[in-house]
Amino acid sequence: MREFAIVKEIRKNEDTGEEEVFVLPMIVSACQYCRTGCLKQGKAFKVANKKSLALKPGTVVRIGLPRRTLALHGLLSFLGPIAAAIAGFIFAPEISERLFGAEFTTLHFEKVRAATTAISLVAASAALFVISRSSIHFTTPEVHQIV
Repeated sequence: MREFAIVKEIRKNEDTGEEEVFVLPMIVSACQYCRTGCLKQGKAFKVANKKSLALKPGTVVRIGLPRRTLALHGLLSFLGPIAAAIAGFIFAPEISERLFGAEFTTLHFEKVRAATTAISLVAASAALFVISRSSIHFTTPEVHQIV
């Protein structure tokens, strides 16, 4: 998500009666001072105006996620892969038996534990990477300030 955006549209939701703010992300910092517009604008998306700032179309705003959400994302990004690696290490016998049909023997003890730990760590890290690079928002971004 970009840090700065231009307010494109403000409208009332017919169902709830609440104000909905739609913004276009600013791709480069030069857009902040440019008034001509260009084709490098992204797709408009909805943001929350929890601070009830006086917004109008064309206003440049700084947007972002709430601090609690960012803290939770950071914590999950750090602890998620570690927890997955620990789970892979603990459940290595069951994983080996179910996936490969091979019993967990002392002969392959070290190899299977190392492989399941590494695979689960890489899988959790890859999942977090894909989610962080996607346009999926679990919470609605909000307007922090008018620039």
